[in-house]
Amino acid sequence: MRSSEAKEPTGLIYLGSGLELNALAAGGKAASLHQLKAAGFPVPPGFVVAPEADLNQIEGELEVAIAALGGYPVAVRSSAQLEDLAETSFAGQYATYLDVTSLSELIERIANCRASAVTPQVVAYLSKNGLGQDRTRVSVLVQKIVDVALAGVAFSIHPHTGREEHALVECCQGLADRLVSGQTTPTQYVVRLEDGCVLERQAGAEDVFLPSEILHKLCRYALELQAHFGVPQDIEWALERAGELWILQSRPITRIRWRCEADDFTNANFRDGGVGARVITPLMYSLYGAALQNALQQYFVAIKTVRGDAPEQSWISKFYGRPYWNASAVKRALCKVPGYDEERFDRDLGIQKDYGNAGPMRTPMNPRTLLAAVPVAIALTREFRRQLRMAETYGQRFLPQEANYLRLAESCGAMKDDEFFPLALEVLRFHKQTESDYLRTVVNHVNYQAEFNKLLACIHAGTGEPMAPVVLMSGLQDISHMKIQRDFVKLVHTGKKQGIGSSEWNGALAEFLSANSFHGDAELDISAPRWREHPERIRQTVEDILRSGIEPKDAEATAREQFQLYSEEVRRVRAVLHRRLWHRLRFERAFRKRLNTARTYARRREELREYSMRADDLVRRYALEFGRRLHGQGWLREEEDVFMLSMEELEAIVQHREDKARILAVTEVRRLMHRGYRMVEPPGELGRAISHCRPADPPADSSGDRRLKGNACSGGAVMGRARVVTALAECNSLQAGEVLVTRFTDPSWTPVMGLACGLITEVGGLLSHGAVIAREYGLPAVLDVPGATKIIKTGQVVEVDGTNGTVRILPTESTRSVMRH
Repeated sequence: MRSSEAKEPTGLIYLGSGLELNALAAGGKAASLHQLKAAGFPVPPGFVVAPEADLNQIEGELEVAIAALGGYPVAVRSSAQLEDLAETSFAGQYATYLDVTSLSELIERIANCRASAVTPQVVAYLSKNGLGQDRTRVSVLVQKIVDVALAGVAFSIHPHTGREEHALVECCQGLADRLVSGQTTPTQYVVRLEDGCVLERQAGAEDVFLPSEILHKLCRYALELQAHFGVPQDIEWALERAGELWILQSRPITRIRWRCEADDFTNANFRDGGVGARVITPLMYSLYGAALQNALQQYFVAIKTVRGDAPEQSWISKFYGRPYWNASAVKRALCKVPGYDEERFDRDLGIQKDYGNAGPMRTPMNPRTLLAAVPVAIALTREFRRQLRMAETYGQRFLPQEANYLRLAESCGAMKDDEFFPLALEVLRFHKQTESDYLRTVVNHVNYQAEFNKLLACIHAGTGEPMAPVVLMSGLQDISHMKIQRDFVKLVHTGKKQGIGSSEWNGALAEFLSANSFHGDAELDISAPRWREHPERIRQTVEDILRSGIEPKDAEATAREQFQLYSEEVRRVRAVLHRRLWHRLRFERAFRKRLNTARTYARRREELREYSMRADDLVRRYALEFGRRLHGQGWLREEEDVFMLSMEELEAIVQHREDKARILAVTEVRRLMHRGYRMVEPPGELGRAISHCRPADPPADSSGDRRLKGNACSGGAVMGRARVVTALAECNSLQAGEVLVTRFTDPSWTPVMGLACGLITEVGGLLSHGAVIAREYGLPAVLDVPGATKIIKTGQVVEVDGTNGTVRILPTESTRSVMRH
């Protein structure tokens, strides 16, 4: 194999060489193998013939290239632009030739591969998948044929069960082409990825036996390839008679049957900027999961919908690197409350579910259900009051403890292990308690809002007048997360007047970071840096805003405007109730009381969310020191591997109850799994009652009018050009008058949301953080629009109706005149 410094023949590129291979031109198969060879994976040597290479002029170069591979025979495979993609594999559509033994045959087969791009079956496949026939260019991959004893495929996730901890390995005698083409029934192994342990074995037509060391290697490669690409992989492999294991191809698995546990699980409320927005680290999951488990168990026992002596329910699990809560268990507990409406519950949280013929679960309000639920109603009222009292004084307990831990963190480096480790574990327990208190407040808020919405529905039914819950939850004013916007606006104005880099600017930046040091681009990921660690992120953001000419929204002014709208809506509702004495006597007192409590819960929830994030920052500070010490003592390969351990494992290490070799092995596997799901977007809902068969929305046709439906989360309507972003750092391209379209937001997005004229997200409900902040800004917002970032394209003109929960993508011909006006 030539070194990366060697001169490549014109029109040919060797796999794994230092030369860049254009992925679009070379096709998925060749580009993937080029990457893998360069990354050190055992890929047979080969080279790629570019589509534009003139075969009549490169005969000599082909001879040199074949000699570099060790001579004939070789395999000749097509590598098309659209082949081996996540959505379309084109499996079996293009030509492959084995045992090519001469130069003349090689040239003929290369020409045949190119011609296979325009066969009737390929053209039909392109049409079926909505792909243009102008993208049919084919590169050709030429590789040395190895002397194969066994071959097969390995899936880094079990594609039929969706279990990510299992790999499915299929194998046969000789080359795997017989297996892939269906000419033979393969022997199947279900193995545990972590250690290669065989869980199931099903003999095929040839009953092939794979040695345990080969299964171990295949599991290792499956983990590493999945981590390399960030998504589960379908891997073709071959075992040479001499014992060498080769990787022949690796591509995304195009069809996965997602897990369907007996219960329905959802990551609603976790997705909207929460811990489910990205792959969660084992340390964060152990803290968050224990807190949620504790909060939900205590909550439902307290309101008497779960018996105190009943076996503890599993309220949370982790799938595909993300946390999911047990929606079925929560709903089983809540359905004991008269008036419970599953559809309304799901809508408020942004849960997407197909109820089928049975429809959503509803608990009627009648004498029998009301009588049976009297103890629950009393307990629920008591719980609402207790949790709200706790939330209203929470800062009095949290802030002094936080200040103490921050002070001690400054001197952690000088502490001895027997002093630091107990302190760090104490901080982890402090985080767990803070998170548990926050999550129990969230549950109370969700259920209280549901009660308030039921009251509004009753008022609507009784009076015939529409109610506007979105407006009634606007103008909260004293929202803790809006403080960051006030500080940010001050920073922008200082930069504009005094210049970035001036002493005034430096002072304002220091002041901003002092108050907002715990925020970061991905602050609910404790393994991600905070702004205090990378203050240049704030500087860059301010520079981008000044360059764009956008004036950030004044948090105080928008809060006053929204409060005025809220006040007008309250006056309207009360006027409606005063029209008839019966309506006034029946509804007015309950409306006033529940409205006040619902708004107080919304404020306190956001306040405790901030305390939760501050606790996350504390954990990060101490975890980094924990990792430094464990790495120095040989427990971890890298300091950051501390995030791959659970709280329980850290306690066991400190208490000398762990084995160093096990910790090294488990952190390595978890790190690979963590990276392997970073690009995956699993369904928001999992379970037997969940349908994932709904076809994905095709890309928007710019020539036609299109409407999308979501949750109406912040009232008003606006029209503007879309700016589609997937990360906070991408928001630097946002222009004045643009609508922000993203998958989710979290608290660190608050200043960016103040730059947009409208908001569209793929997840989120009425009570989500993004909805709360949008309402405070007076920003029309439609949340929970499935596939929004794929359907809507940057530059398209969209109309956002945050009152009715609709998004309209305007046709191209009508947008020019609309935008001129």
